[in-house]
Amino acid sequence: MMELTKGDICLVNFNPSKGGEIGKLRPAIIMSSKEEISMLATVIVIPLSTVIEDDALPYRYPIIKRDKLEQKSDACIYEIRALSKIRIKEKIGSVTDDELATVKKALCEILG
Repeated sequence: MMELTKGDICLVNFNPSKGGEIGKLRPAIIMSSKEEISMLATVIVIPLSTVIEDDALPYRYPIIKRDKLEQKSDACIYEIRALSKIRIKEKIGSVTDDELATVKKALCEILG
């Protein structure tokens, strides 16, 4: 298993999905802490989508293309979930500290 860090962008297999859940192989931001990653068989992730919605905070946040993330994407914050680590295929980049802080703040706003 590759070493994961909070803020990594990884390709994750979201299939099978049900109903309106986000699916397919797509990038996602790792949101689990170092301790959670080392202790648990699951990680918390926020999936990314290339369907862009402007001014959609706190539900979505834009992530510009970088490293192996080939297209501008939206972090679909409302789609946060815990998944088995075996669904993670490869690391393709990472978000900045400022981006991670904005995503965490938006998540807190959604969760109340």
